[in-house]
Amino acid sequence: MLPLAAILLFADVSHVVAKGHTIEAIAHRYHVSVKSIVEANHLKDPAHLKLGQVLVIPGVEGAGKKKGARGEHGGDKAEKGEKGEKAERAHGTHPPTASLEVAPEPRGRSGPETIHAFRSGEEFHIRTKDAHGHIPGSVLSAFEHLMRQGNATHDPDPRLVALVGIVSSHFGGKPLEVVSGFRAYTPTQYTPHSNHNLGRALDFRIRGVPNETLWEFCRTLRNAGCGYYPNSTFVHLDVRDTKTFWIDRSRPGEPPKYDSPDGSADETTNDVPGEPDDAGTPEAPATPAAEPTPGDAPK
Repeated sequence: MLPLAAILLFADVSHVVAKGHTIEAIAHRYHVSVKSIVEANHLKDPAHLKLGQVLVIPGVEGAGKKKGARGEHGGDKAEKGEKGEKAERAHGTHPPTASLEVAPEPRGRSGPETIHAFRSGEEFHIRTKDAHGHIPGSVLSAFEHLMRQGNATHDPDPRLVALVGIVSSHFGGKPLEVVSGFRAYTPTQYTPHSNHNLGRALDFRIRGVPNETLWEFCRTLRNAGCGYYPNSTFVHLDVRDTKTFWIDRSRPGEPPKYDSPDGSADETTNDVPGEPDDAGTPEAPATPAAEPTPGDAPK
């Protein structure tokens, strides 16, 4: 049996199993065969998937893959679907989807998705998946502790754990500094139903990585909300049913200054509690190459 890291070399997408997901529905969503998913993940009982299980979806992009990787729908159709999806992503028109797919696995990255993080003087080493590609309860418990607000905690969304693991792996496992995770609801928060209140969002930075670079990569993740704050010291990442991103150029104590205000932002800089003493110097404002097109507000 190949380790998960080796399988990922041949895969473009990881999928987190949620309530109601079946192997047939997942195969139909990605236009691959049930057999290819079963073989790639060495599933012994594909009829009974587990909540939080992470499946490797082989050959989603088709080009250069082994025979059969394009699935049941034929090579030409798969290739056409791939080009169309890439074009939609490039122009920010990829349609919203309710599926719980995670994100493209960065090519050439084969290392395990281990989160090396710091929070309030504590150090965490969280291996996001077990040997079978699942996110076990022990990982969710460790991530819940990492995201805590004082003594208050909330169950983390498994999709968030998977996304943070992919981000950490992409940047070589460099130390991740958590600024804010779970936050209890307050009447003064910018978004009435923030993903931070539900264990679905994390504010963080990665040592040695400019926040703009971190945000640019987070923008490639599917079904995620990404916020960039040039005059603060963190990037916001959350999980949702659509893909959206925003830039807030305000400074702490100022009202939000969004590049494209439309209500899609999950928070402002004033929503975030005081940062650690080693927060560092905020980055200078930067003008992105292309103005982002945010999606819908979280429900």
